[in-house]
Amino acid sequence: MTQAEIGKRIAEERKAQGISIRELARRCDISTTTLQGVEKGWYEGRLATYLKIAENLKMNLQITNTEHP
Repeated sequence: MTQAEIGKRIAEERKAQGISIRELARRCDISTTTLQGVEKGWYEGRLATYLKIAENLKMNLQITNTEHP
């Protein structure tokens, strides 16, 4: 899964749950700018960041890179 695909999945889930980007960032203790970058695939976040996001959205997030063996 690419950074852009992960970010798109996060954004879709956040919107489906009716959570603003600002609120999710607050819950995850990260900046809104960081979350925007993750959602747009511009920012390769740390594993801890992705885990916080997935936990707050109650979603299973596949973050391993399957493009390279």
